[in-house]
Amino acid sequence: MQRFVRPLIAIGAAIGALLLPVQPSFAWGPEAHRTIALIADQLLRKSDPAAHAKVLALLATDKGDRLTKTDIASEATWADVLREKSPEARTATTAWHSTRLKPDSPDLAAACFGHTPLPSGYPASHGPQNNCSVDKIAQFETELKDQATSPAERLVALQFLLNLVGDLHDPLQAIDHADRGGKCTAVQVGSNPPMRLQTYWEQTLVHEVVGADPARGAAHLAASLPAAELAKWASGSPQDWAQETYQIAKTVTYGFAAERPAGNASFPARKGETGGCASVPLYRVGPDYETKALAAVKERLTVAGVRLAAVLRDSMK
Repeated sequence: MQRFVRPLIAIGAAIGALLLPVQPSFAWGPEAHRTIALIADQLLRKSDPAAHAKVLALLATDKGDRLTKTDIASEATWADVLREKSPEARTATTAWHSTRLKPDSPDLAAACFGHTPLPSGYPASHGPQNNCSVDKIAQFETELKDQATSPAERLVALQFLLNLVGDLHDPLQAIDHADRGGKCTAVQVGSNPPMRLQTYWEQTLVHEVVGADPARGAAHLAASLPAAELAKWASGSPQDWAQETYQIAKTVTYGFAAERPAGNASFPARKGETGGCASVPLYRVGPDYETKALAAVKERLTVAGVRLAAVLRDSMK
């Protein structure tokens, strides 16, 4: 039987748990999500000021949950903060943040739990638990477009879209290598100590691209956007975007997968995790991998910002 979550993902429970320890990041961290949202903000401000104003006005109604501030960069982290603060929300919504295709049989329907539909009239924030990011983006976009959607549900739909469109462009959320999203695969970059593949892609490389200030990083990435590519990047559907990110995951992120591991590494459980990663394969990667990985992260963050702007523009007409 398909499980549906309680109204608004038990936001009240999340607020009540604000003093609980923060759990580890599940995908792109706050730095990446803020950058993606700020790129979208700049593009939307220029291309459709009316839609931009509607986005900011809707976010300004977020006055009660205390999970994040109401600026667009902070709200882009809201769905992750909700999971970090509320065990109930973590169980109910974690699957929504990824569309994991099998390396050798990328079946989108299988990755999306058979595309379980929402019952007619059922709010997207209530479930189902087993939905992928492709399907949740479509559900929340439909709600945001519908003026008959309640104000509270429209706000939640916007908050999730700000986060999930970014997650759809995270290579580690696009492929299933049975390594807990890169947590249990180790890479050694040059002479540096071994680290989790997840740490390298979702933190180290993001920081190299963005720098210490997401606002400045977003401005730099937005300024470097090739005008001729904007329309092409904004086109397509979430299904297309998932397949695109999967190809990058397969050919770049896990470009070493066909090689023999150089050894093994172990990582203890992080705070809040139920188990660590004992004796996982360790791959040594060189400058060529570093160059391709850095370029891929830069491109994923930028394209995600372009597409988020397009989703918001279409949803706020």
